[in-house]
Amino acid sequence: MNIHLSLQSEIPTYEQIKVQIKAQILNGQLTPDQPLTSMRQLARDLRVSVITTTRAYSDLEADGLIYTVQGRGCFVKGDAEMVRRQYLQSIDEALGAAVEKGKAAGLSLAQLQDRLEEAFHEQCH
Repeated sequence: MNIHLSLQSEIPTYEQIKVQIKAQILNGQLTPDQPLTSMRQLARDLRVSVITTTRAYSDLEADGLIYTVQGRGCFVKGDAEMVRRQYLQSIDEALGAAVEKGKAAGLSLAQLQDRLEEAFHEQCH
């Protein structure tokens, strides 16, 4: 796993870890049933508390992206593609709602796109 943390980011550390692992699962870098680095080892590697890595892994498990085997560790779930489809459906629904609100506010397509790009870039920093 390749994870880079920004201590200057407004995004909490556990969320940065979660987002990067999620991206690696959804883009296929981490494959089904692949073991993840232990929470303790990841905490040592990233120089964060075990509570931080535990929170990230717990959120990933709640999102359906990983599973835990007692005494063995955490593993990538085999149905990451299904989770990806669910995310895409959720995105489509959110974009539909944004379009409705944008139209109600009198925004043009270009103005709505500008707002989307702005929100996207804010999330990346």
